[in-house]
Amino acid sequence: MSPDEIPEAVAGELAFSLRWEADGGGLRGELTAVNVSDRPVRLSGKPGVTPVGTDGLPLDTLTAVSLEMREPGYVVLAPGERATAPVWWGAWDGPPAGDTARITWEGEAEADVTGPLQPERREGATNLSSSWFARAD
Repeated sequence: MSPDEIPEAVAGELAFSLRWEADGGGLRGELTAVNVSDRPVRLSGKPGVTPVGTDGLPLDTLTAVSLEMREPGYVVLAPGERATAPVWWGAWDGPPAGDTARITWEGEAEADVTGPLQPERREGATNLSSSWFARAD
């Protein structure tokens, strides 16, 4: 089967985790996806990251979309393999973030969050951004 024929991963086939580190008042981090299924899957596009508040509701953050191209626009993960994507969060002046985030690609799932849960509370661009997934194994 060619990589283009491998089916896109659905939520139950991936386990996500997000690790943040402080970076000059904002956060930079790494989103990790692990194929927990018993078949190869495709993970397409740049991931979307939406922090979830302590009340369980998605925070009203904005996502900045950068236009760099990657060909192909996906990674293929065999069972147990991992992919990572760098992520950034500039600032936050809203409700407190909890320890989960909503992750979107061609599907949607939740990720456990470690490290600082939000940037320093300050006004400014509250944008999140991400780059492409790359195989980590």
